[in-house]
Amino acid sequence: MATEDENSMIVNGPVGLFVRFALPSTLGMLAISSASIIDGIFVGNYVGADALAALSLTAPFFGLVFGVLIMLAVGSAVIAGQHVGEGRQDSANDVFSQALVFVLMLFALLACVLLLFPEQVVRLFGARGGLLDLSAEYVWVLGWFLPVLAVDLLLSHFLRVDGRPGLVLAGMMIPAVGNVALDYILIAWFELGVTGAALATGLSYVFGLLIMLSHFLSARARLRFVRPSGSFRSLVQASRNGFSEFLNESSGGLIVFLFNWILIVSIGTEGVAAFTIVNYMLFLGVLLFYGVSEGVVPLISVNHGAGKFVRTRSFLNCAIVFNLACGMLLAAILFLWPRELISLFLEREETEGVVELAVEFTRVVWFLFLLNGISIAVSAYFTGTGQAGKSALIAFARALFLPVALIALFWQIWGYMGAFYALPLAEFATLLLCFVLLRKKSRSLLGAEL
Repeated sequence: MATEDENSMIVNGPVGLFVRFALPSTLGMLAISSASIIDGIFVGNYVGADALAALSLTAPFFGLVFGVLIMLAVGSAVIAGQHVGEGRQDSANDVFSQALVFVLMLFALLACVLLLFPEQVVRLFGARGGLLDLSAEYVWVLGWFLPVLAVDLLLSHFLRVDGRPGLVLAGMMIPAVGNVALDYILIAWFELGVTGAALATGLSYVFGLLIMLSHFLSARARLRFVRPSGSFRSLVQASRNGFSEFLNESSGGLIVFLFNWILIVSIGTEGVAAFTIVNYMLFLGVLLFYGVSEGVVPLISVNHGAGKFVRTRSFLNCAIVFNLACGMLLAAILFLWPRELISLFLEREETEGVVELAVEFTRVVWFLFLLNGISIAVSAYFTGTGQAGKSALIAFARALFLPVALIALFWQIWGYMGAFYALPLAEFATLLLCFVLLRKKSRSLLGAEL
């Protein structure tokens, strides 16, 4: 028999539910992104442009690693949500437990790799010279906290399925505030440089994990840890469901790697530092859109499992409208005040060249905010309805195939600035693909509401 929380997800008004689930998720993602941006501000102002560039060189590795994590977290949470919608709580508990055990084991192994071979890892992603030592120092410290980060993020997805989006917000906001305070203490006060930045990030996620665990160890939790049964086959399905999220996250790291390589060859360290600042701004927007998507996926999956197909489409419409409105606001801010935003990271006279380059880059990338929120919402809709192939196709086009192909082509023709012009064109082409897939899907939904 469905609980009151489960009934509310399939009965209450779509707009009210969207606000209840998507707003906390969005605010939480903004808290995470703002914490990362604060890291960059402290590192840029108190350590320097080289340290800022060194952090950028670690982004491809963490993009790949957390791409795997998000794939498993989103995919398994979707399956659990569908089981909840179907009234199969025992099956949902089993999926939850399998995902938790596997993620903990996997990321403990990855942590060992970082602790034993930090220089070899960052060298694979382009770190050389003085940047090699700084990058290796950063990943080595974060390696101690990698299992904590992984379990924290995994639990946040299942917490939404369990009907506690507000607690997810608390689990993201409190660590974000703690990260800012720790940045000031460890970087500005104790002058620990990139080590301080990594410690601040790792310790802040410990706070987040404690908040998430407070729910799953309480009597209020419906999702319970049980002894995993079967052969972990649900994780294979979870990987298929969440493959689009893996592509989005990991290929984002690949794009950063390509730009870092192009800019090092064309300009040098200054170019990488300038791109790092611009990427922080893009990161803010993309995480906002992902926050909306992650907040709405449980609603879509539960309603889809309950056969409420028209309601699932209404949640998609809410996500598109919200993302488009936020994208217009972010694009306007970046277009009108790029220098003011960039100067937050680097104010020293010797870094004026980096600031000018970053301003030049923002004159191109601001347009991305008008496009990518829609395609991210559509991809999440297909994930939530179990259409992993369509979701993966959108993610593959948006985050991997189109940008990589166009970056390589435009760089050869117009130089390093051509690579930046490739990004909005790739997003526009992906948007067209989304419209085609949605048009095809809408025909199958006519009269499908039960």
